[in-house]
Amino acid sequence: MVKRGVKGKELRLLSDEGVEAIHNAALDVLRETGIDCYSEKILEVFEEGGADVSDKRVRIPEYLIDEATKKAPSKILFCGRDPKNDILLEGSRIYYGFGGTPTPLILDHRTDEFRRPTKKDMIETTLVGDALPNMDFIMTNAGVFDVPYEVEYLHELDVLFNYTEKPILYSAPGSYLARKYLEMGIAVAGGLKELQRRPFITLYSEPASPLMLTESQENIIEFAKANIPIAIGPMPLSGGTAPGTLAGSSVIGNAETLAGIILAELVNPHAPVIYGGWGLTMDPRSGICAYGSPEFAIGANTITAQMARFYNLPSYGFGGCADGKLPGPQSGAEVMMNALVAGQSGVNLIHDCGYLAGGMVGSTEQAVIVDDVVGMAKRIVQGVRVDDDHLAVDVIKEVGPGGNFMTHKHTRDHVDEFLLPELFDRNSFGTWQSRGAKETRTIAKERVEEILKEHKPEPLGQEIREKLSKVIKEGKKELITKQKEAEG
Repeated sequence: MVKRGVKGKELRLLSDEGVEAIHNAALDVLRETGIDCYSEKILEVFEEGGADVSDKRVRIPEYLIDEATKKAPSKILFCGRDPKNDILLEGSRIYYGFGGTPTPLILDHRTDEFRRPTKKDMIETTLVGDALPNMDFIMTNAGVFDVPYEVEYLHELDVLFNYTEKPILYSAPGSYLARKYLEMGIAVAGGLKELQRRPFITLYSEPASPLMLTESQENIIEFAKANIPIAIGPMPLSGGTAPGTLAGSSVIGNAETLAGIILAELVNPHAPVIYGGWGLTMDPRSGICAYGSPEFAIGANTITAQMARFYNLPSYGFGGCADGKLPGPQSGAEVMMNALVAGQSGVNLIHDCGYLAGGMVGSTEQAVIVDDVVGMAKRIVQGVRVDDDHLAVDVIKEVGPGGNFMTHKHTRDHVDEFLLPELFDRNSFGTWQSRGAKETRTIAKERVEEILKEHKPEPLGQEIREKLSKVIKEGKKELITKQKEAEG
């Protein structure tokens, strides 16, 4: 039985006609303009599946789109290594995720230094994410950059498999890394059938904008063949790699996501896919993706959720991320805005929690702060329960005018009606002063150290750890050999 998850709202900023218009526009783009494929494997799948293939251009007829979205399952069980962490992707159930793809920098919570992360840093960030109560699935707030580039992803996957018991969502570009990702997952699960029965890994695949599928998206083929979930999320930037409007960038994002979904369903009808048809925002002054903008929150969450519901598919959005460079007023405001919009939109998987600087910086102290913000967002989305017990008319009559409800059993029975934050300070001013007048960042840093000292996920068995190490060792040899061959 799935224990985690809050039923989100279904915030609708698009009318039904607006949803239909984006859908029809994407059909037009896929049918008339098409997409460019820079992979012979992908071209072969589309050609055999009935698409119009000319050189590298693939034009996709409407019937393939209809068939693919109808075949794909409407709900997906996304498991944790520990079943208490299982989540069910369906309808408007919302789940927040720790981090995203590897960040090139971290904010060191011990020194306040921005620097390149190491494997040790990713281990620490993963432990923090595993411990935070409002983080429902795990990606990363760091990268492993102290190993050869060719095996970076294998080391990152090794960290995730070893240091979290929550569902793992991660990237593995191309067919080779995707097969290694699956090989490691199969080793942990105890076989492919067991991994299919309880999929605790999901692939994140990111089509290139505008309108391209590259060899990186061959990972879709590998995971579709294995029947393991795939989250497809392109990154079209309005005014850069997409039109300079939310609707226009949503058309591009929808078309790119549908192309990935069709690819998966042509490989394996009923392959589990997650819709991430994002329309994202570029700040015209800097040229970067504006994670903290309201338009980002709308395009990545509200429009995405509405389009996913139109196709009856699980969805993938953003929240808990900021353009602010440090934990503070800007990042706090941005995090609350996009975390709450995501929850109100009912987008299923909400990733990037803990990101700073538009996804360039990962921060464990920021993630701890974001966890409290996400708790608030979840509580707001839950709304107000109204029934005889919660109306409490009998209790009101019993206590009467001038009475005290504090000691009444009904009050004790409903203490969980109110969110009690783990980090944010609600003490009186005097108590706060007497306890050292600590700033939120100081408390967050202390919480990080407390987690690193005390939190111990269930370790993998020795045999499994040896299998993972073998995958990395073999992968290093094979990938470096391939790289040398490519360089001539």
